[in-house]
Amino acid sequence: MKPYQPNKEKWQSFSREVQMRNIATELTRATNAGARGQEDLEQEALERSLILVDASLSDPKWGDKKSLYRLRDAVSALYAERSDPALSRYIAEVLLATAV
Repeated sequence: MKPYQPNKEKWQSFSREVQMRNIATELTRATNAGARGQEDLEQEALERSLILVDASLSDPKWGDKKSLYRLRDAVSALYAERSDPALSRYIAEVLLATAV
């Protein structure tokens, strides 16, 4: 299966808020899958969220990318450690809200 890759032009046409909402959606999917014990779906959703964060990092509309790098670090830790799903919920609800 080919790895997920967003259309760069379309992604960059989205506002920062829409980009963050899409990332938050993937984090919510990861949280829900983790709560159901579906680790493969949880990991796939975390991978997609990382890909979307990377797509945002390449978007010139993000002048100060510090919040995106913090977000990427937190999601990477979730992906590598398979941490508590509450952390991905926190990221989706709090960190993304402040990134816009």
